[in-house]
Amino acid sequence: MKILSPLDSIEEVDSLARAGAGEFFCGVLEDSWYEKYPVISINRRPAGKGHFRRFDDLKEAVAKAHGLGIPVYFTLNEHYYTQAQYDLIRRYLDGATGAGVDAFILTDFGLLQFIKEQRYPAAMHISTGGTVFNWRSAAFFKQLGASNITFPRHLSIAEIETITAKMPPVDTTVFVLNSRCINIDGFCTFQHGLARKEVPPMFKNACMLPFEVQVCSSDQSLPFMRQACMIERQRIWERVHVDDHPCGACALWEFKKLGIGSLKVVGRGNPIERKLCDVNFLKTLLARLDESPGQAEFRSSARMLYTATYKRACRAAMCYYPEVMAAQQEGS
Repeated sequence: MKILSPLDSIEEVDSLARAGAGEFFCGVLEDSWYEKYPVISINRRPAGKGHFRRFDDLKEAVAKAHGLGIPVYFTLNEHYYTQAQYDLIRRYLDGATGAGVDAFILTDFGLLQFIKEQRYPAAMHISTGGTVFNWRSAAFFKQLGASNITFPRHLSIAEIETITAKMPPVDTTVFVLNSRCINIDGFCTFQHGLARKEVPPMFKNACMLPFEVQVCSSDQSLPFMRQACMIERQRIWERVHVDDHPCGACALWEFKKLGIGSLKVVGRGNPIERKLCDVNFLKTLLARLDESPGQAEFRSSARMLYTATYKRACRAAMCYYPEVMAAQQEGS
């Protein structure tokens, strides 16, 4: 498994590579896009930090990464684009291709088809916004030409296992650190760019609008721990919108068995110190996996390392895969 790390600048390449990053994902936001579409990001990140500002800088970063044997993936992962935006989108596709990126991270079906028709050489990876909740969705994107699927944040380990057992052969990515949003990305129409001081208070953060989570399943298909975490996390998010070091590292043992290819660290725009901490944390755990520990032994190591690294105990409401914590509690 490789660590898929965010990348925001040329200067970050060497340090993140030394820390253990095996893949990079990044984006570009030029003034030409922001001036025309000030509240519509081209890649689900607002203006400011989290972007390269020029394709020349991206090209230099890609060259440096390639010199270290690390591929770079370019985000064009807004859920949909209008026909009027395609003049600028073509500029981004051309600029990223010229910079030598290895793949585009995408969600919009029309853009996938456009890239395929125009024969851009980079591979196509499906963002979490593609909402691949079953193997048929994965087969659909494979038919469109996708070579990598990022599973949504809300899938359980058992659900990921079921999908990977039936889906066609494509590479897979799972979320492991940061931004454990309670909302399903592919169903969200909120623009992160609206969360700024100059907009009316009602739009400052739509994620904090009050709503209620109810478990509708009558067949107990959702484990109790996951049900409880869904409700508790919604309450936390509604009050403070805090992403307090969410983590899914205990599941790496299962992901190795399932043949998952990439472990995604969310964090475009995070300080380099945070990125390095996250990548080093996962690198240490991957080295531990190479020693072939038992499941319980590995999970214990992961939890201890998490506490030592982030100075807080594991919490079910901040866990990507809370069923792991339930299993640990049952075994104790």
